[in-house]
Amino acid sequence: MASSIITRGSSTLEAFTSRAQPKVTVDLQGQTEGLVNTYTTGDRIEGTATITVDRDVRFDDVEITFEGTSRTSVERTSIPGRTGAYQTFLRLRQPIDDTAYPTPRVLEPNRTYQFPFTFVVPERLLPHACSHRKTNVHVERSHTLLPPTLGDAMLASDGKTLLDDISPDMCRIAYLVRVTVLRRKPSDSDNASSKSLASVGKKVRVVPAVDEEPPLNVEDHESTYCTRKEKDVKRGLLRGKLGRLVVAATQPKPVRLNPPATSESGDSITNNTNNNPVSTAATLHLRFDPVGTEAPPRLGTVWSKLRVSTYFGAEPWPDYPSPSSSSAMMLAQMGRGSYTESVPLSTLCLASSASAGWTRHEPPRLDRCASRQSSTSSSSSSSSGTDSLTGPSASFDGDSAYYTASVVVPLALPSSKTFVPSFHSCLISRVYALDLSISYHTPNANILTPTVSLRIPLQFTCARRAVAQKDHPHEISIDEVNAEFFNPRSVAPPPASSLPAPPDYSEIASFSVLPDRSQDLLTSARGRVRTAC
Repeated sequence: MASSIITRGSSTLEAFTSRAQPKVTVDLQGQTEGLVNTYTTGDRIEGTATITVDRDVRFDDVEITFEGTSRTSVERTSIPGRTGAYQTFLRLRQPIDDTAYPTPRVLEPNRTYQFPFTFVVPERLLPHACSHRKTNVHVERSHTLLPPTLGDAMLASDGKTLLDDISPDMCRIAYLVRVTVLRRKPSDSDNASSKSLASVGKKVRVVPAVDEEPPLNVEDHESTYCTRKEKDVKRGLLRGKLGRLVVAATQPKPVRLNPPATSESGDSITNNTNNNPVSTAATLHLRFDPVGTEAPPRLGTVWSKLRVSTYFGAEPWPDYPSPSSSSAMMLAQMGRGSYTESVPLSTLCLASSASAGWTRHEPPRLDRCASRQSSTSSSSSSSSGTDSLTGPSASFDGDSAYYTASVVVPLALPSSKTFVPSFHSCLISRVYALDLSISYHTPNANILTPTVSLRIPLQFTCARRAVAQKDHPHEISIDEVNAEFFNPRSVAPPPASSLPAPPDYSEIASFSVLPDRSQDLLTSARGRVRTAC
């Protein structure tokens, strides 16, 4: 009996409390049921907050904010368990005029209270969002760029599959529009704390526009990346060598992601993306320095993989994450972690002919005439870029011919994954690298197929949304310019009765900026004034 009384009392109290709480709903413009709206830099997040109650509720304020948060969780090594961090790096507040509230501040049943809101996705964060200690002067600039939504599971535009952005469960970046109904606690001071009567958040997805950064400077003995590698080419196991192969590549152009799609009216719609293919290309440069008159090896297959790395920490990163020291044990001791996943991109089968793709180059001559001919030959000029990149191998003596080749590797992103731009924030970073492997075949070597592998850095950027072309402003004619600058002027003050009334905001808003051609006309007119004087 006692148990039933407690259960009944608890349910009655819960029902009474739920009736006393305001019911808040957040409706976004262009919202599709079950999907999450996606925005980019400069987009307007517009919507309406609707509040209803079942009984009279006394309140003081309605707070509408656009918030961005980061959350991390890291396994501890010294003590079993986890540690983590939480950061609110963005909070934009929607101002609400006092006239929008009811008088008195009481929410009544059978009435609907609506509060419209508008937010603009910023390009950068305020400096106080990154106030921790730094060991690199460039870190603050990277940490104050808006990071993308990461690790927050949501439905794709088809409404059936979940977006997979290749991030671990230990880190998350989320954005939402939050509506909170507040009531101040009784106090004599004006700055009394407030109690939340109801708080509801509407999740949105943000993919900010990211510009291209300068290419990463990779040192010769870099342990993380490898942009050049040499390898002996042998006839077979335990046999003599044919020569030495050099494989090199530079950082390719960034992968430019498409901005979120928009409707015909220009409003941001759900997380549909443009159908334009997202791709780039890398070029492998090869050089073969033979022993004597040996022929170059026959090229086989080129494999490409995308290496996706996510770094996170329980404390802000004072510098950019270094993959060279990203062993799990070392990062865990510093309260940090990393997650790396490889995504296959393409497999390219090269020509099977023994001489396919290779170009023979004669050794440099000592006599001047021969050097002039070699400097003007097409083969030498075409291979100058490859030679400067690969360079001769360690075994090249300078007196024998050598061979060069270039292989263009197209790279297209798989549609089964969702990619975000490269970024570095205080707690979370995302970087990409490209793994390229090329195989080759030599005579009498049929057991194992030798390969050479490179790892080069790769950037992911996001294009800015195309601005709709508006009507062209009024162009000033040459007669208007002459009338402005060559008519006589009076320096006497006008009579008070002839002074025009000050313009209102509509008149000011109707002014338009002069186009570039009018600036040229004004400059020409000023020059004629000086000539006439």
